[in-house]
Amino acid sequence: MTVFPTDDPVSETGRDPAQPLPFEGVRVLDLSRTVAGQLAARLLADHGAAVTLLRPQGATSAAVPGPPSPQPSPAMYLHLNHSKAVRAVPEDHWESAVRQGSKDADVIVVSDHGEAKLTLQLAPHALVAVATDFADEGPYRNWHGSELIHQALSGSMHYTGLADRPPLYGVGNRAYVAAGLFLYVSLAARLFAHHAAEADGEIVSVAVHEAAAAMEQNFSAQWAYSATIAQRGELNRPKGRIRCADGWMTVFAMEGRLAELLSAVGADDLADSPPFSSWQTFMHNVQPAFAQLEQRAKRYSRATLLQAALDHRLVMSPIRTPSELRTDPQLLSRGFWRNTEFEDRKQLVLGPMWRPASYEPGATTGPSGHTSHHEPAGRHTPATDQRTRTSREGPRPLAGVRVVDFTTAWSGPLSTRILALLGAEILKVESYSRMDAWRGPAKAPTATEFYPDGEPGERPYNRNAWFNAQNLGKKSVLLDLKTDTGRRQALDLCQDSDLVVTNFTPGTMDRLGLGFDELRKINPTIVMVEMSGFGATGPLRSHRAYGQTMEAMAGITSLIGYDEESGPLGSGSAYLDPMGGLAGAAAALTALRHRDRTGQAQYIELAQREAAMSWIGDIILDAIDTGVDPSPQGNALPAAFPHDAFPCRGEDQWVAIAVHSSAQWAALCTELGWTDWADDPALRDVAARQAAGEEIVGRLSALTAEHDKMALARRLQCAGVPAAPVQNGKDLFQDPQLRHRGWFARLVHPEAGTHEYAGLPLESARQILQPTSAAPLLGQHSAEVLKKGADASYSEEGSRAGL
Repeated sequence: MTVFPTDDPVSETGRDPAQPLPFEGVRVLDLSRTVAGQLAARLLADHGAAVTLLRPQGATSAAVPGPPSPQPSPAMYLHLNHSKAVRAVPEDHWESAVRQGSKDADVIVVSDHGEAKLTLQLAPHALVAVATDFADEGPYRNWHGSELIHQALSGSMHYTGLADRPPLYGVGNRAYVAAGLFLYVSLAARLFAHHAAEADGEIVSVAVHEAAAAMEQNFSAQWAYSATIAQRGELNRPKGRIRCADGWMTVFAMEGRLAELLSAVGADDLADSPPFSSWQTFMHNVQPAFAQLEQRAKRYSRATLLQAALDHRLVMSPIRTPSELRTDPQLLSRGFWRNTEFEDRKQLVLGPMWRPASYEPGATTGPSGHTSHHEPAGRHTPATDQRTRTSREGPRPLAGVRVVDFTTAWSGPLSTRILALLGAEILKVESYSRMDAWRGPAKAPTATEFYPDGEPGERPYNRNAWFNAQNLGKKSVLLDLKTDTGRRQALDLCQDSDLVVTNFTPGTMDRLGLGFDELRKINPTIVMVEMSGFGATGPLRSHRAYGQTMEAMAGITSLIGYDEESGPLGSGSAYLDPMGGLAGAAAALTALRHRDRTGQAQYIELAQREAAMSWIGDIILDAIDTGVDPSPQGNALPAAFPHDAFPCRGEDQWVAIAVHSSAQWAALCTELGWTDWADDPALRDVAARQAAGEEIVGRLSALTAEHDKMALARRLQCAGVPAAPVQNGKDLFQDPQLRHRGWFARLVHPEAGTHEYAGLPLESARQILQPTSAAPLLGQHSAEVLKKGADASYSEEGSRAGL
């Protein structure tokens, strides 16, 4: 990698060695050759663990892990390993180096199931971490994976792209990064539990297939509730992109704000004309409406439209390219970029996924950025200690942890759902006046596919599939935070809790009298995680953030599309939302570990856009280094061919095929009976196959169109060719591997009925953890939690009134 010249202040990654870190004292040996494994180890290193990456030097053998495949770019190597100590080991010293390093390691990261079993025998005291493409059981256990394959199986690919064109898998290594974060979450949870009670070593595993499926659970939830399938490119949602004078903007229109949106693009004269005269006419004419918005927006720059979005509180953001992020004003104002010494050079890297307030002993830093020393009259015992800490010795490492959840929609609720599955008690604070956005409208919703059998019922806010899927195992507490009584009750909950999580706009909790400075006065060991869109400081701190707009500003949207002519499309399902939720859970676990070690309150700031940039960190660093931004290329990869979705029998049915090597190409040709191509030495080279691409794609498409997508994928996988059906919500719900793994939990909801809910890749005793209960009714647990009969009456009367 080039050493990047900088003409602006760049933060140094060095720290005061006197400052404690959450995982200081934890020793990690990284033997992994995968993106997921190396990311999990890097996150441990970022937060204090002493991580040594052993890298083979010279030739490899069966005893020496070889390089990742495909060979990582210098940018990927830097992004995944810059906070580790790297040791190159000659082949003939590899076994002794592994044995010696394993003796003192608390965590050892490996690359496959066989290595994991051997390593645990070698180091029975250690946590042995492994992320593999598929679990070591079930019908997919011998399948070959790749990013294309995992996105096809997850449901994400089916929903990304345009309705009349093939589905798109996305960009980068999103499935593998998700697996790395889930692996880190699993390790952090166990290290948190072991801090209180020592435990024997164990294998901690994550399947990339399951991590990718976890990011797209809404599709299977929709099928389970209404037997409907979300369609690619569907135009019944008020989101889209518009081209302006110097690039693209992504827009999410809001009911009641059409006049402001028109004003922002200089189209006030259209306010009383169709399709903008009413929300109903707009929703029935989304495509022509966005065409008119684009016609007016062409006169303005992205900077002008972003300022208009800030002025009018609109969900509208520029689509940044990866290289543009280096000079992005918001990132610069927050000192995002870091310099680090790595392999004898100072190099530029991305800032952290989340920012701990301060690791200085006796000091805490709130969202305002100032550091203060708070000396309570007497040491406050963490709420986990007030309850039953010994319960952590059971299968749920967060048993005894209490969380007050002020989140809404997808990202925040996913983070607390992960904590709930790990054993934490989640108190979801809600109100009648501002319900969780994913509960949907209080009355008469227009989108009925999210309700059981398409019937919203008298209280649709208790029957929404998306809300009920993301809030499993939680308790709902009804409070009116605008009243003194409601604020006092919220403070009482926080006083006896370990963690507060919120994804409100920065400053909201302070205005409610529930900011970090207030909370630590009553609970000097409280942990607070604020998951804003763009951060608590900087010119965009108050910018409205939805998944699509954060994804656009993270550089991701610009990379997903068919070509430059069709422009950037981004992910179909606001993929950045679950990215933020997963990072939020990881941040919370890190902070809880630090709080338990120091007895100090912790404030954690997670800007979801910044966290998401790490998912394509190698692409960003490479674009900054070369000055060249990748353009949308459909499903093409430079080092693979064929690498695409091909039509199968039935309407909108596709199979994904990813040929990375000459051996896989030969296997594909042999299996399909193409002996002329199988024996042609010229086509063993990727570039040669790409040159003959039109002929290969035509022949392959004609063949696949006659086959069932799952049957063909199984046949190709058996032959050694990475392939997978492009699954929709129904397919995901019926996926045989997930079914074999016990992925779905059958739960009874008092108003939505009995349904099966998708899981998360978190295990105990080699079994997928199951949620303890269905999602709560609005205010269902108010009386139980607040222990006041009046609150129960209030909840019941409100429910009977149907709001």
